Amino acid sequence: MSFLNSLQQVVAGVTNTLSLSPKRFPFGRENSSGGGSNDITTATTTTTTTTTTAVGGYHYHHRPGGSPNPRLGPRLVPTPGSGVGAAPRPQGRAKSFMNQMLHPPPPPMQQQVVKRERERRPLPVLQCGDRFTYWPEYDPSQTWVSERDGGWLEQFTSLGWRHSEALRTLRAQGRQGSRDVAPEALASLRKSERRLSKAEMEGLYVEVLYTVFHKIGAQHHSEKKDLSEDLHRYAQAAFHIEPHDHARLQAVAQEEKPPILVLNLVVVEAENLEAKDPNGFSDPYCMLGIQPAVVPAGGHPGSPRDVYTVAQGSPPPDSPRTRQGSRSSVDTESETELERTSSCESPKPFSKENLRKHHSFRLSFKRKPTEPKRERVEHRDSLSNAIPAKIIRATSVKPHTLSPRWNEKFRLDIDDINYDILHLDIWDHDDESSVFEVVSKLNEVKGVKGLGRFFKQIAQSARAGGGQDDFLGCVNIPLQDMPSTGVDRWYPLEGRSHRSNIQGQINLKMWLSTREDRGTSEDEVWAEVRQHDQIITTFLLHELTKFKDDTVSWDGELSPAAESILHQHAIQGDLTQLQQAMCRWMAASRTHASRTLDHRILHKLLLALHELWDTETLSKEEEEMLGESYSGFVEHSLTEVRRHRELFPTPSKTHAIRLEALLKCLAVLADSRSYWKVCPFHKEVRGEVVSALKKGALEWYVQATLRYDRHRESSLSTGGDAALESLARLALHLTLDLQAGCDYYEHAFTSTALKIHYVALNYKIFEKLLSEDTLKVLTVIQVDEDIENEVWQMCGLLRDLELSKETPHYYPHCSTSPFLLYLALAEFSRFQEQVPAGDRRALLLGTVWRHFLPSVSRWVDVTAYRVLCRIRTAILTDRVANTGEPVQYTTSAVDTTSCFYHIKTFWRHLAWPDPCSSYSLVVKMIETMSGSADYYVYLLQQRLQTLATDTAEEERAQQLCITVNNMEHVRNSLTLLQEELQIEQLTQILDAQDPRNGTTYTDHINSLLLAALHNLDSKIADSMSPVAEKLRSELQKDVFHLAWSPDSLPAEEAVRPLLERLYASLSTYSATLLKNNLDRLLHLLWLAVLSALHEQIGKDSEEKQEAFFVRLYDALELLRAFFHAHGRGLDGNTLMGLEYSALERQLRLHKTSTEALIETYHLERLLVQERTELQEYGSLFVRVYFNHDSLCVEVLQARNLIPLDPNGFSDPFVVIEMLPRRLFPGSAPQQTNVHKKTLNPLFDECFEFPATLESCQSEGAMILFTVMDHDVITCNDFGGEAFLSLNTIPGVVPSSTSVDNFHGLKPIEFNLMFQKDPDNIILKVLETRTNEKMAMEFVKKQKERIARPS
Repeated sequence: MSFLNSLQQVVAGVTNTLSLSPKRFPFGRENSSGGGSNDITTATTTTTTTTTTAVGGYHYHHRPGGSPNPRLGPRLVPTPGSGVGAAPRPQGRAKSFMNQMLHPPPPPMQQQVVKRERERRPLPVLQCGDRFTYWPEYDPSQTWVSERDGGWLEQFTSLGWRHSEALRTLRAQGRQGSRDVAPEALASLRKSERRLSKAEMEGLYVEVLYTVFHKIGAQHHSEKKDLSEDLHRYAQAAFHIEPHDHARLQAVAQEEKPPILVLNLVVVEAENLEAKDPNGFSDPYCMLGIQPAVVPAGGHPGSPRDVYTVAQGSPPPDSPRTRQGSRSSVDTESETELERTSSCESPKPFSKENLRKHHSFRLSFKRKPTEPKRERVEHRDSLSNAIPAKIIRATSVKPHTLSPRWNEKFRLDIDDINYDILHLDIWDHDDESSVFEVVSKLNEVKGVKGLGRFFKQIAQSARAGGGQDDFLGCVNIPLQDMPSTGVDRWYPLEGRSHRSNIQGQINLKMWLSTREDRGTSEDEVWAEVRQHDQIITTFLLHELTKFKDDTVSWDGELSPAAESILHQHAIQGDLTQLQQAMCRWMAASRTHASRTLDHRILHKLLLALHELWDTETLSKEEEEMLGESYSGFVEHSLTEVRRHRELFPTPSKTHAIRLEALLKCLAVLADSRSYWKVCPFHKEVRGEVVSALKKGALEWYVQATLRYDRHRESSLSTGGDAALESLARLALHLTLDLQAGCDYYEHAFTSTALKIHYVALNYKIFEKLLSEDTLKVLTVIQVDEDIENEVWQMCGLLRDLELSKETPHYYPHCSTSPFLLYLALAEFSRFQEQVPAGDRRALLLGTVWRHFLPSVSRWVDVTAYRVLCRIRTAILTDRVANTGEPVQYTTSAVDTTSCFYHIKTFWRHLAWPDPCSSYSLVVKMIETMSGSADYYVYLLQQRLQTLATDTAEEERAQQLCITVNNMEHVRNSLTLLQEELQIEQLTQILDAQDPRNGTTYTDHINSLLLAALHNLDSKIADSMSPVAEKLRSELQKDVFHLAWSPDSLPAEEAVRPLLERLYASLSTYSATLLKNNLDRLLHLLWLAVLSALHEQIGKDSEEKQEAFFVRLYDALELLRAFFHAHGRGLDGNTLMGLEYSALERQLRLHKTSTEALIETYHLERLLVQERTELQEYGSLFVRVYFNHDSLCVEVLQARNLIPLDPNGFSDPFVVIEMLPRRLFPGSAPQQTNVHKKTLNPLFDECFEFPATLESCQSEGAMILFTVMDHDVITCNDFGGEAFLSLNTIPGVVPSSTSVDNFHGLKPIEFNLMFQKDPDNIILKVLETRTNEKMAMEFVKKQKERIARPS
């Protein structure tokens, strides 16, 4: 035994020295059960001398006189086709024992060293680095091919650029580039000014001087003491009066009688008065009057404070502060009160005699009845010294309120504003005969004597205790500090003495005015209004002289001197706010007609007039004056609207704002009650504005036609191209106008109350005129006859023409002028979106495109021939592009895709509106581009085939890579057609229009594209297939050695030679091919490897062990990882295709144990059972239930079984088996009784199988029901089978409840089955395991269950 061990060590040392690798083959069946590494035999080796050669970094072993064998060791196993005999037959036990002795496994330490060496050598990885996938579809630097045909395709593509350039040129040359209004436009708009005569100017100037000389109202403390000189200088400058004329006219003004000063008083309301009536309210009314000045003992009037002291016996109160309260507008004074006020006589100068003729106010108009007797005596004693009162006024009575609202106006003459005081009492009205009625009668007295008698009656009535009113309070207001602008204040009520308890306050509005005593009637107020208007006009013209021609820059503010004069003239003439606003508006609007003002000023003045209209009234003469002003302004404004493009040019935002202000003025007039009152017969303002816009649009179109399309008629006789281009420029000009309207004018017209859609209105007018002119031109210009058949015939001749021959001289004419006009009209028609949907049907431009269809169809036909000519030229002038990248291509590829780029770009520019005609044109373009791509690939294949036979292999590979890269680049251009031609949107519209045809249009175009791409794919694959075919034989050898390598060699090392060969073979292609082309080559090689592996599995020269399939399965996964290359190679879907799936499953099944295969087979049959619906072989009814560790199976009956005996019947019985056996080891199969001669047996038998709940719930647990036909002499015949999963029966399902009555369960019906797949892969795998009894018996049993073909 020691000898054998020594011999074994010697042989092992020799083997290691020679680097021999033992090859093992499986034993026969009798030795297969032992397993382990010793159950093998080694190949017979010869002790011949070997040499080692290093090639490409790998070591190849050579025999003497032999060729290199690129494998890891001197494997002497015969390769397929080498002429050597089949694999060696199994050896005997003795010889096997000797081989084990001669070739023992290496020691453990040596195995670890070898393992570490293998770990240091990683498997090769396919290099698929980052790279650009494609080149630009269009390269503008490549012009040598396009120059050959004069850039025919480029001139159509450049139409978009020419269209944009024309827009830019028109924008620069036309009105769009000017921000200033043309002077001639303003000059044509101005009206002549109406000048006053010299006499009228002097009379108006005297009026101004008179106004300045008799100023009224207190001055503010911040003002100068005397502004008269400033006002005189301003008036003299505004009226252009010479100094000597000024002195003369000033003397005239001073000689005029001074005006009578008048206090205008509005008693607005009172609040928080004292309640005097039992009901908790009062019935208040007011009595008021002017207390004149008092002459003290010195003979000169004192101050108002002195007057107040004499009258009240106490100092006057301070000036009341303004209270925050409601400031309501003043109601109009009653006609009676106005008549009484106007009838008052002018008061005489004060004297002692006059003082006695007036009645006294005392503390109030009536004393309280409850005052002590001493006070009444004092009152009587003071009567003779009381301050006289002028005409007393009274308001109306407001019953039952503590916050009365009167809003009544009074006019009171003032003798001396420096000393007069306004006195007002508030009384509670109690009876029918009170102070209110007495005062009302007192105001009717026409003399001082009558006034004294009535006042005496008032005093006597008070002393007699008659009907009396309760006193609520009073106010005393000095008039000396009354400003010219008036006051609007809340005044606190005062009592008769300091002991009086008075509450509440009263709101009074007061302002000063005058009555002229110059022989004119006060009723002629409109004369004052006219003078005020003329003064404002004069001042306004004077202010505008400061701005020369830029009158629009005036901000609308007059100088302080002008405002002061106008203010004094208004209050002295007692002009209302409405009259003043009217005068300012008339002056500004009249001036605007001759000297353009900012429309925002006019809008502001018009709003002020509109707000005051309902508060006051105008006389008939004033309304006529306002009506004339409105009419003139509307007429002038409509002219401005009609010519708004000249007067408010874009892109100035200032002009847009001014135009918006103009439209706001018109909108105010349209909604103003003043306009419709003074101009009742005028047309509706909005309609007038719309008419003005339409007239302006027509005039603008005529001007544009004269500018851009004046030579239309003459150009039609010379072919019409010039007429089409001029019409295109006209359309672009109108487009720019609409765009400017959309950017600037639209907001101005829609933001106002007029709500005019500017763009829609102008578009409809332009569209109608432009459509008519376009149709006139297109009907005259006729496109040549249809040349489609002729062009496609020439294309066919060109395809068959050899490259060496000259291209036929055939160049049909196709003008670009129609397309230039079409693009201009398409650009113009974009604005139809601004038109309401209901109005678009009436548009004519939507039908004009039909006249361009012949031109577009002709362009598509001519393009097909032009592209083929370019491809021929590109191939003849082809050269390698210098990209600096390993992946190369030639210029012909980009020249070809450039043709496609121009076609797609021009089609996008057209944006053809009609889906039906667009579909036919798109189909023709797809056919053109796919045919051109096919023609280009055909020429490349011809050039590849003409390579010289002596071309070096590396150069030939380089040429192949460049060629297929060119093909792939062109193919990729076709893949973009779906998106760039917007095919999906087009076909969806067409399919929706005709839903009965389904997706006909989509399917048709998709089929065209898929056919073109599939054609190119197949041709690219054909060009690359020689590479795969050349490597196929070498790959088969490497796969053979992989399959039959020793079991001790890991799969990583066994597959290494194959991976290294693939790595070396693909090194050139992986660096120079595009990604898709490299994927194609990898796919071809992947299929070749899969085919070689499948071939090795199919060889049945000997029985294979499980380790064989495990090694191949592991090698398959390593190969898949190599071809996947970490995501840079083939994708998962491509790798795991049908071939891989079939091979992977076959290997996986081969390495699976027999029991697991049988279980898998039964699971597949169970799935088939669940999908079976036909009762082709009859049906079986059963009940199954799990209860208390046992499975109860009741076989009820069968129906429609197939006849298996010659008599047309069967003798059926049912076999019940629990599967799989490992889960139910104690459950033997059971069967029912045999039923003779029947096809519908009624079994009604119950069986019980021992089982646990866990086993029944296990995955794959099932029952097999087999229907058999009993035969006495021969074997029983198979009549069908059925499978039932135990996971679904009652008692096993977790959700099922306990069932006490097993027979009450619903029967389960099964459709009996036969095995219809005679080539079932599991059976095929089991059939190869001839050394396993279980496998053979199972295969034999299942073959009996295979359905025979009928």
